[in-house]
Amino acid sequence: MEGENAKDFFAALGFEATEIEDGLTALCYETGPQGGFALLTDNEGALPESLERPLVFACYTPDGAYEWSAGFKDALEFKDVWTEGATAEEKLAALHRYRERMAL
Repeated sequence: MEGENAKDFFAALGFEATEIEDGLTALCYETGPQGGFALLTDNEGALPESLERPLVFACYTPDGAYEWSAGFKDALEFKDVWTEGATAEEKLAALHRYRERMAL
């Protein structure tokens, strides 16, 4: 994974860089047709620039209210869970299962 471009890695998983607040950029994924979305950042709330650093995936309602989040040790761990599903709904379900396992 070393040397691989983080932006390209996450783009291949369906994420787009988007400006959020205070000039910060995050990776965004639309979670449904009603406008819900998820942001993927490093553990400091910034755009992931390394595939080896911890990540935070956070879901929001269409009006921007926080719903839930899950943390990952690195991009490969996230990819393993994310690719368990084919659709947005299946991907979110896989993340929920992962989140529950990590809470035990």
